[in-house]
Amino acid sequence: MVNGQWLMVAALLVAGLVDADEPPATRWQFIVIHHSATATGSAEQFDEMHRARGMVNGLAYHFVIGNGTAGQPDGAVETGERWKKQLPGGHCRQEHLNEHGIGICLVGDFTKSRPTAKQLAALVALVRRLQAEFAIAADQILGHGEIAGEQSECPGPEFPWDEFKKRLKK
Repeated sequence: MVNGQWLMVAALLVAGLVDADEPPATRWQFIVIHHSATATGSAEQFDEMHRARGMVNGLAYHFVIGNGTAGQPDGAVETGERWKKQLPGGHCRQEHLNEHGIGICLVGDFTKSRPTAKQLAALVALVRRLQAEFAIAADQILGHGEIAGEQSECPGPEFPWDEFKKRLKK
């Protein structure tokens, strides 16, 4: 763990925002990629929607990558409160995935279109950073619909998996 990461973990432990038995460095084992299945959106809008559905911690994802709508620049990475407080996600049906999976949502409906070039570039950069920081292997980066028991086609058939995986390797 690098010095900055230790400082973050220490600050979160002192603030009582994470369990001392499972600091973020060991908690995060997966990255789960989603699409919003909407043409527009932002972390703030999704937070409101999730709270309206009864999610007390709001936004189900740790990060949202914008597509240039809802007042967010194309490719902008919004960091959710769940990440800031190192809380489990609410992005999967299975508790284990929420406890150990970092949820990243790209705004867009990838059953109809592909992510923008800026979204894909931002996703690659974010995933690389998270992989390096938490030692997450490439085979632990999953689409929501790839996970047994999730019953979803998310992030959609138009998500460019081959391109994404090639860019991650560079």
